Amino acid sequence: MLVKVDKISYEGRFFVPTVELKERIKSKHEVSPEDFTIIAYSSSGGSEDGIDLLEQTTTAFPKEMVRNLVCLYPGRLVEHEILAQLQATMKLDKHVDDEMDTFGHAFTLVQKTLEGDLFEGMVSKISLMHANTKIDIIEFFNDLDNGKTKKVYPFSSEELGTLGSFYASISGKEPWSSNKELLKAVCVQRAMALIYTQRARAIIEPVVTGSINELCKQRTLERLEYVEKERSVAIFTTGGVASGKGSCLKLVSKVIGQYKPEPVEWNQLVHHNADRLKPFLQKPEVHPLKYSQFTYEEALLVKERVMQVIAKNSNELSGERYPSFLHDQTKLKPDELREANHRYGEVDIVAISTDVAAAIERAYGRGKTTQRYEHTEGLLGSHQAVPGEMMKSLNQKELIGSNVSVAMFDNNSPTRELTMFASVNMKTKEIIIYNEEMMENWIKKENINPKAKSGESLYLEKPVRSITEYFAPLIENGFELEYPGEEATMTFKV
Repeated sequence: MLVKVDKISYEGRFFVPTVELKERIKSKHEVSPEDFTIIAYSSSGGSEDGIDLLEQTTTAFPKEMVRNLVCLYPGRLVEHEILAQLQATMKLDKHVDDEMDTFGHAFTLVQKTLEGDLFEGMVSKISLMHANTKIDIIEFFNDLDNGKTKKVYPFSSEELGTLGSFYASISGKEPWSSNKELLKAVCVQRAMALIYTQRARAIIEPVVTGSINELCKQRTLERLEYVEKERSVAIFTTGGVASGKGSCLKLVSKVIGQYKPEPVEWNQLVHHNADRLKPFLQKPEVHPLKYSQFTYEEALLVKERVMQVIAKNSNELSGERYPSFLHDQTKLKPDELREANHRYGEVDIVAISTDVAAAIERAYGRGKTTQRYEHTEGLLGSHQAVPGEMMKSLNQKELIGSNVSVAMFDNNSPTRELTMFASVNMKTKEIIIYNEEMMENWIKKENINPKAKSGESLYLEKPVRSITEYFAPLIENGFELEYPGEEATMTFKV
């Protein structure tokens, strides 16, 4: 469907530039605390040689995220573990707007219990482990390079296989095939980032767990309940940056608080979200325009650790119980939705549609207030990707007939009202369109140009998919598309 695109643009004063992590590494400038936190708090950021080796390692393993190529300082990993365990095991936010008060207070409480000998003991053990592990890894790659590997190394069979795969993946390619020292150096860096981090967490985890348990005994903290599948719910939000997901969560809170037969209180949810972790990693006022980008990679590392802690706790309960879960994010991911469907009795997706030009202005205004700006290209890219990623995530055979449902809301009302313009029920195979224009505006987001500069059109001149074309993957699997009319549209005040 070819739709004439009106020239919608944004003002230059709302533009926030992009800073690239890998470009920052290539620059090899001295690293300061006012920098990308994933390198500022790692051994790679301690010297020019460290940054140079990290650049060489990112070149050797281009598909690997930087967070998986660095060794963070012991104290930083302790902070990660506190954040992850609190997220995965404790009741935190009392209500939707309680983002930092309860969580921040809990973090400080645990941190204080670890001061002194406990903390110093962990750091000492980790530092010694780091030195010994590096010696063992260097020995392994030297032996591998010389073709004289031993039968026994201080690594598990899985670790040995992984180390061997690092070497095999690049040893036959230039420049590594003709530069053995560089080959070994980048393999050691890659291997250390993996094994050191795992072993450091193994040292830290029981100490943090013990401190949290003690605070629970004192009734200072309250444990999150891991519940059976039939009692559990997972909620996903999806929508571009500054689309109003926070406002929509207030509606979600009201709805789950009325669930039958058992309501779900807000503090019974794991609130899984990168933005809520960022203030623990760097103060926003340090560099407001770059803050969100400087902390993003490290926040994802903590998010991954949260999921590991949840999985471990569940395994200790025979893998049949999980805490109810809120994944507050931009794009849906197929594997995450599939995993949630396996774990939870009900999976609810809340999609938010907001005019992208308004979102740019809203994000800038929010940045001025909170000192937390979002870069414009990332914002545009998030709005552009959301519609397609949602359909890709829903179009999975194992989800058809499941308890997964989608409610789609328009958030363009000047009176702070949410209008539900569409819904999808994977169990009954129903797609209901309450407002065609709002649905078309959602689909049209696929044509956003993430590289648009101020004054340029935010939308590309290309065909926009029709509603039928957009939902075609589900329709081909027997879903019915219904149009009950705009009188059926539901509006909610938030």
